[in-house]
Amino acid sequence: MPGSRHWIGSGLPGWEVIPAHRDSIILLFALCSLIFLAGCSGREKALFTKPELYTYERHAVLGLDAEKEQVFMAAYVKTFSSRLITFVERARLAEILGEQDLLKGRLDDSTRAKIKRILGVEALVMCEYTTDDKGRQGKLRVRIVDSETGVIVGSVVTETYGTFENHARAAVEALREDLLEGAEKGYYSGYSPSSTN
Repeated sequence: MPGSRHWIGSGLPGWEVIPAHRDSIILLFALCSLIFLAGCSGREKALFTKPELYTYERHAVLGLDAEKEQVFMAAYVKTFSSRLITFVERARLAEILGEQDLLKGRLDDSTRAKIKRILGVEALVMCEYTTDDKGRQGKLRVRIVDSETGVIVGSVVTETYGTFENHARAAVEALREDLLEGAEKGYYSGYSPSSTN
């Protein structure tokens, strides 16, 4: 009814507002909520891929503890589900590198060549995951390196609040989307975006 007042909230004195103001307050609240959620959803940066990334079938993950490694591998296999992707078992890598170097992701040319020769690994997925002092906001850095040449064929950094699983999924999906975008724009010859799932 025009000119009447409506109550917002619990009906406490001073909370009454005319309908036009009520709609403005609701709209402002909704806008602030969207901005907050967009900030919490995270972001990817330093993203690039080369077409060779899509051709690799045998991978090894370095730089993560065993649980995070498992989560990352699951995200990768699910995201690239149309590809036959295998990961070398952590224990096999540790035989060559040692557990300390496995966690730090330290590799020189001869070690990279040894991993390629002995385990058949085509791509080394080098990860580094850190969180802030309170453990709330994290950052995942991923570099995918050709084990033969040492060339980086994919890279992404994710920053967000949330679980490591969110980071892993966001990183791998960003790599996949960048591959698709490059193929659709014709950057890669011989690579079909329809074949990526």
